[in-house]
Amino acid sequence: MAVLESLLEPNLIRWQFDQLIKSGLYSDEQTVLRNALQALFQVNPRIKVKMLVNAYAAGDISLGRAAAMLGVSQEEMKDILREAGVSIHLGPQTSQECLDDAQYA
Repeated sequence: MAVLESLLEPNLIRWQFDQLIKSGLYSDEQTVLRNALQALFQVNPRIKVKMLVNAYAAGDISLGRAAAMLGVSQEEMKDILREAGVSIHLGPQTSQECLDDAQYA
């Protein structure tokens, strides 16, 4: 029975998305996802912190972008990264990181 339920799960999620939009509660899938993620991050803020720490460590986002997304200063973000054992990149590595840092400073 668990196998059957796991096969139906994507269909159930799709059905729920469709119903939320059809009922007029949400205008589109992006809005549903955005609100679901906001609720998730409110219920468990550590998930957002972990996501941003991992993204920074992988080089996917700059320090400035991570700080802005978390709503903290760059110095606070550095502390969060240090606590997580992530090394701080010394300066932007790309022109995009430089622009991101300037925008979110």
